[in-house]
Amino acid sequence: MRRLLYILMVLLLVFPASALGETADTVIYGNFYTVDTQTPHAGAVAIADGIFVYVGDEAGAQAYVGENTQVLRYDEGVILPGLVDAHSHGHSGGASELFEVTMFDCDTLEDYRERLAAFIADHGDLDVIAGTGWINSSFDSRGPSAAMIDDLTDKPVILSSEDYHSYWLNSAAMSVLGIDASTPDVSDGVIVRDEQGNPTGCFRDGADVYVADLVPQYTVEQYKEAILHYQNEVLAYGETMFFEPMVNLDGTENLLEAYNQLDAEGRLRMRVYGAYQVFADRDPIAGVEHAAEIMEASRGGMFEMTNIKIQLDGVVEGLTAYLSEPYVTDEAPEGYCGEVRYDLETLAAVTQRTNEVGLTMHIHAIGDAAVSLALDAYEIAQTATGLQDQRNAITHLQIVKPEDVQRMADLGIVAVTNPYWFFREPGYFYELEVPYLGEERASREYPMKSFFDSGVVVTSASDYPVTIPPRPLDAIQFGVIRQAAGMPETLLGGEERVTVGQMIEASTINAAFQLKCEDRLGSISVGKQADLVVLSSDISVCDPQTIADAEVMGTMVGGEWVYTYIEASDLAASASRPAVRFSHTCCTCALAARGS
Repeated sequence: MRRLLYILMVLLLVFPASALGETADTVIYGNFYTVDTQTPHAGAVAIADGIFVYVGDEAGAQAYVGENTQVLRYDEGVILPGLVDAHSHGHSGGASELFEVTMFDCDTLEDYRERLAAFIADHGDLDVIAGTGWINSSFDSRGPSAAMIDDLTDKPVILSSEDYHSYWLNSAAMSVLGIDASTPDVSDGVIVRDEQGNPTGCFRDGADVYVADLVPQYTVEQYKEAILHYQNEVLAYGETMFFEPMVNLDGTENLLEAYNQLDAEGRLRMRVYGAYQVFADRDPIAGVEHAAEIMEASRGGMFEMTNIKIQLDGVVEGLTAYLSEPYVTDEAPEGYCGEVRYDLETLAAVTQRTNEVGLTMHIHAIGDAAVSLALDAYEIAQTATGLQDQRNAITHLQIVKPEDVQRMADLGIVAVTNPYWFFREPGYFYELEVPYLGEERASREYPMKSFFDSGVVVTSASDYPVTIPPRPLDAIQFGVIRQAAGMPETLLGGEERVTVGQMIEASTINAAFQLKCEDRLGSISVGKQADLVVLSSDISVCDPQTIADAEVMGTMVGGEWVYTYIEASDLAASASRPAVRFSHTCCTCALAARGS
């Protein structure tokens, strides 16, 4: 298929479609920001069979208009390539919203208890109460305890933290799981205990091995419902593609099967690339071999399984990010640097095999020691295989040594960043990051300009549902201003601000590069698939503090409108009628509103 697209691209460059007697299905006039270095700006495009067959000025586009061509005009705003989320758990927030108690908008123990009690009262049929969204800054470093919620129900309760790196269990849950003072500690996580050694009910990172049997495992049909819930939301944000980093998150392959079924049924309206997670203590090489089989079975549709996911360390707020210098808080043991879940030898071997079978590696690394370890493994594997251009990635990158920025460039490692977090965020920065890291280390969190300046390919990701709502325009704005709009006191690392153009690239062509599909996606270019988003204002020239105020007027995937503010009947404009001008008359796609 890709070879045919390449041939088509060459033919269209040499022979315009009009010269071949072809007319377009759709011609659009407007202000196009193409992210194509050959034609950075255009006034019109023509689309046939879901492919851009013309990108240029208005006069040239007129030759593609035939009797049945849909002709559209946007007099204001800007038209960009479809936006991409380079790391989003697309199913997870939907599943939480549909089937669990959600606490993302809660801040205090009283809030959590009230929300949990209301959910229990409304769901008496459930044998296990599951939920997510509590935040570490609501508690001290020991986290929440079973005693805080034991009086609400005698049923097992398991609640994931907002960052999905910790679990809060009640006593009934620990009893069902057989967890008590004799439960051994783990090397890559934390069981929080009281003075007598009894687990309190908070389990971090690798300690999740003890709670896995209570983590919700949804059916294929439930996962399909959750995916479509997410899809409906993010199409309205202009998102046309995302990377799903754990298709086996719950230990089953139900989520993987859900994506495959939706793809076969034609119900995936956006493009999804997936990763299979492997664990150091669960024969990771066998996991890679299995993922290679899945990759071969999922090629060519709207869903493809292309990556291996590694979780190398934890998170700062859980005192589990792996740091090169110790945590500074008295709440951690002296000299404590966090938790790491792979040794170098195992990580390098898994990376090597991943690349040998044609998969790409995607490593979660928050702390600078974890980033260095990931780069060591990448370098060893690359030397062993001799393979180049693997598009291996590191995601999150909260604390990074300056020398490792250039190492990433030299090794060709993609930086999958989270611009949504690029400010002194209430509940995190002063409450958790400064006390745990110290002011100096916390103030240089989340580099971005340094990556661009060193030649690293940078992409933008929400890590949804850690970020709610996952609006790509929010990410673009945060990457440019690195503060909450109108709140200069929240500025974080002003020297790491990047340009609007760089953020657009991170959200389009660079993300396509990460996912090895830049030959057919990521820019508005002749021969590429027609994915685009229409915005009400031109974010490339507006006040950077208002970028996120732009409204999505329409989202197109493969030449088809999958979200628009106007009635579908109003889209039918042919050459015999005036071009349609889009306006805010109504919304025909349901937008699942989330918290702020």
